Amino acid sequence: MICLYVRAWSRWDVTNYEQVKQDIVVKLEMLRDSPIREEKPLIYHLDVGAMYPNIILTNRLQPSAIVSDTMCASCVYNRADNRCKREMTWTWRGDFSPAGQSDYMAVKRQLENEKFDNKPFYELSEKEKSVVVKSRLKSYAHRVYNKTKVTLSEERVDIVCQRENPFYVNTVRAFRDRRYEYKLLTKTWKNKKVEAEKKGDVMQRKSCEDKEILMDSLQLAHKCILNSFYGYVMRKVSQYTQLCYSYLL
Repeated sequence: MICLYVRAWSRWDVTNYEQVKQDIVVKLEMLRDSPIREEKPLIYHLDVGAMYPNIILTNRLQPSAIVSDTMCASCVYNRADNRCKREMTWTWRGDFSPAGQSDYMAVKRQLENEKFDNKPFYELSEKEKSVVVKSRLKSYAHRVYNKTKVTLSEERVDIVCQRENPFYVNTVRAFRDRRYEYKLLTKTWKNKKVEAEKKGDVMQRKSCEDKEILMDSLQLAHKCILNSFYGYVMRKVSQYTQLCYSYLL
């Protein structure tokens, strides 16, 4: 595995930009003109360590930090020199029925003349009414519009407060750093196990192997917990679900 840690460089930092660009263009044109190749391919495995937690930490993404202009207007730190507002663009995705308001009212009027389990529609509970209307409207949309769902995407901008109490962010950082420690200890005990094998010390080897398994189990447990941290923000109940989703991808 080859791990690459990439630093963001500006175009103006590259002194031979045009030369490198031309070399790449020439190679791409060669691949375009001669698509059938016989060279042995070079396969690179690029691994980004703790990508999702680092995105959360870098941008201080946490539920309580997503604020509105109204909230910022009442904040005493709302000054340009504080740089406490990070505007982030994200993609909102919504699913809705192709049936419009008039279709909904027509379906509801029709249901008012029907009975369900010998009970008229108006005697049903609100929950039962909702289920019946939703089912009938779905069937209506499928019959009239040949589809039951329309997906709409639009770009929105939200403000991430950089002064909010970083409890969530600090918790993610603590679990990330602790996992790094356990991963390092896993390698340490693995090396000690190899040394014990070379010396022929069976008891020492078994002890090192147990410690290696323990440290590896702990780092995997921390990985699962970190997954739950950014897995939570993907839930619909989280107020910054879509914002984090856009940046975690």
